[in-house]
Amino acid sequence: MYKQILVPLDGSAFAEAALPLALEVSRRTGANVHIVTVLEPVTSFAYEGWEGAAVEWSQKYLEDVLDRIEGNAGGDVSRAVLSGHTVEMLDREAGEKDVDLVVMASHGRGALSRMWLGSVADGFIRHTDLPVIIVRPDEEAEPAASFEHVFETLLISLDGSELSEDALTYATEFGELFDSAYHLTRVVSYPVDIASPYLPHTAQLNQQVLDDAKKGASEYLEAHAENMRRRGLRVTTSVGVDAQAGHGLLTEATAVGADMIAMATHGRTGLSRAVLGSAADKVVRGTHHPVLLHRPAGARDD
Repeated sequence: MYKQILVPLDGSAFAEAALPLALEVSRRTGANVHIVTVLEPVTSFAYEGWEGAAVEWSQKYLEDVLDRIEGNAGGDVSRAVLSGHTVEMLDREAGEKDVDLVVMASHGRGALSRMWLGSVADGFIRHTDLPVIIVRPDEEAEPAASFEHVFETLLISLDGSELSEDALTYATEFGELFDSAYHLTRVVSYPVDIASPYLPHTAQLNQQVLDDAKKGASEYLEAHAENMRRRGLRVTTSVGVDAQAGHGLLTEATAVGADMIAMATHGRTGLSRAVLGSAADKVVRGTHHPVLLHRPAGARDD
């Protein structure tokens, strides 16, 4: 169970939207909460004494946050002001503090305005093997210290790979804190290698391919669900059909009333897996529910 929770902050009310969930988990587990802000070098804009002033402001800011959340955590609350490249410093701090869960906010805007999920959230998830809960609040979010929501249903995305199944461990661990039910889903796409549906006989063939894919996905999900049911967990399953996995997951999440979506991400870079991968990116940008992401240790950057 969680013992050390890291919450990155940047001085905005938006970033602080991650605090209520982190504190709720802390109260349920007794975990310590470590809030961190990182000062990146800005030499082209700096003036004499800028660094000292920035550190002083950041320390006062974190002290104010500590005052506001005092008594809301189940364990100790600590703070740190770091200097350097944000992703690298957060990754290093997480290792030094033996962090086992990161809760952070991320914007849900498009690529031009926020580089998909935002450079910090994206970069951190691509560099860490820790589970990360992404909170995407409304842009007008106000600071809050309490979180009174119960996660009744956790949707877990599986795609048939061992990497995707890694999400099962982290989702069930989180769900146990809230006595959650679980919904396993897999999205299959429409056939793309079959001849045009306008040609004779191919419409039936396309449908057969799709039906076979849905049947295989259903059997796969039920096998995992049955293993979870033997442990006393409440589990349902569904198979979605969509040309885009991310859109299909959002549709399934809405249909079952999921309060959280959990999925593994390869976290690769480059053209092969743009940003966090199209499915994870689509899900985080398309939902206001928390998303539990994990990059398995076997999913190395390209």
